[in-house]
Amino acid sequence: MNRVFGTILRIWMMLLLALLVVQFALAGFGVGFGGALEEGFEMHFLNGNILLYLYAAAIVLALAARAGAKIVWLTALGAFLVLLQHGMAIVNVPGTLWGESLFMVHALNGLALIFLAFRTGVLVRNRLRRRADPARERSSVA
Repeated sequence: MNRVFGTILRIWMMLLLALLVVQFALAGFGVGFGGALEEGFEMHFLNGNILLYLYAAAIVLALAARAGAKIVWLTALGAFLVLLQHGMAIVNVPGTLWGESLFMVHALNGLALIFLAFRTGVLVRNRLRRRADPARERSSVA
């Protein structure tokens, strides 16, 4: 693993994790603001767009870091899940059973994204530590 890009990826995943937690807070703000999908959710929508671009950049960083297939695929899965969030927001019909069910899946998908960002960050951290300590890598192979 390239140590410089690996460290950047680790920091990048922590940033994504923080923004995902903020995304939940912004959704709560939007609901508390009145629940209409307009003024109260503007920051939620903006942060969602930022998350999509940052996840796309995470894929490139994972490739540049030579982090391994698992980490690259997990970052790609994260980008796909954020894209899925956007799709759910587009096809939603508020006030209907379909719309309310979609909101529930939207929230669960957001929780999955938080776990995925955390887990990917842990994998990158562990890979960086193994690279820094060759004795640990030899013992894990045996």
